[in-house]
Amino acid sequence: MLAVDRHRLILARIEESGSVRTIDIAQELNVTDETIRRDLEKLEKDNLVQRTHGGAIQLLSPMKDRSFEERSIQNISAKQRIAREALNLLKPGDRIFVDASSTALQMVKLIPNMDLVVMTNSSLVAQELTVHPDIEIIHSGGILDRQSQSYVGPAAIATMRRFRVDKVFFSGNGIDAMRGISEINEAQAYIKEMIIPRSGSAIFLADPSKLGANSTYFFARCEEINTLVTCVEADHPLLDKLGEEGIDIRRAK
Repeated sequence: MLAVDRHRLILARIEESGSVRTIDIAQELNVTDETIRRDLEKLEKDNLVQRTHGGAIQLLSPMKDRSFEERSIQNISAKQRIAREALNLLKPGDRIFVDASSTALQMVKLIPNMDLVVMTNSSLVAQELTVHPDIEIIHSGGILDRQSQSYVGPAAIATMRRFRVDKVFFSGNGIDAMRGISEINEAQAYIKEMIIPRSGSAIFLADPSKLGANSTYFFARCEEINTLVTCVEADHPLLDKLGEEGIDIRRAK
């Protein structure tokens, strides 16, 4: 197989799941690990991927706030697996906050009708849950952010401050070992910065492309996370560091 064909396949695999492991691609293509490492070096030099320990992840653009439609199809396989794993952390009687991230919406799509209170600033999350009569939905209201189909601003903050939350299910644009979790959207970052310290458990949903990445607005320190849910193929030194600090690392298959 020509190098250009290997590069196309590597980019396709990253587009599907958000990351690749050198050993997996080498086995799939029946080439050496060193060949794939050279391929990844070339793709990184061309600003097409970001190399990581043992593989590569999708190259993020921290300066562009993508529409929800764009984000919803990005790394969809990884997000769906993370969503299934995150669902195991949900129990009847929970009072939860769900943010406006595309990964959290994938989890909401899997929630069955059950005794639950769901607070959200996402119009898509609220709409998804309206078919379940036993789920009480508390919507923040506020100013509509069309990019994310969610509500932000002082009115949204005022609503959420009034309620107790057991668990927060949220995502972000990246998590950095030193500075924490960040967002490209300042208004969304402010909402999460407010709600996370008021919750009993902060559950960060992170496909492999988020690991080691950072964006514009930092809203939570790493030590504020109780659980991080990612994929089994995620291979980043940050996961070991967070695990050593007592954070529960869940790897979705």
